[in-house]
Amino acid sequence: IDGWLSPDSRQLLFTVELADGSAKNISNDTLEWALLAKPYASDSDAIVSGSDPGVEVRTDVGDPTDGEFRVDIDQGTLTGEWGEYHQRVVVDPPDDSRQTWQGRVTLTDGD
Repeated sequence: IDGWLSPDSRQLLFTVELADGSAKNISNDTLEWALLAKPYASDSDAIVSGSDPGVEVRTDVGDPTDGEFRVDIDQGTLTGEWGEYHQRVVVDPPDDSRQTWQGRVTLTDGD
């Protein structure tokens, strides 16, 4: 994500797929999202995460049986942050391996 004005709200849409490209049913999985200053930082070092006020990981806006979920970041949650960050998504099924993805996010201060 490039050019995200940090004070602005944002909705991040995700679709989880299996190796063959088919949708993964995430209905029973634990989903996590975090914004980190460094790509391999620990979750405790997150700038914000799904457990913080103003951030919500939601499966009720898509179809979790088709691997769809959304992360909502409220207006003002990231005010004052700017620069390059890394988002991390974790899908943790109850009886399978925990899966993690990350991607670069560039925040601008909006001033």
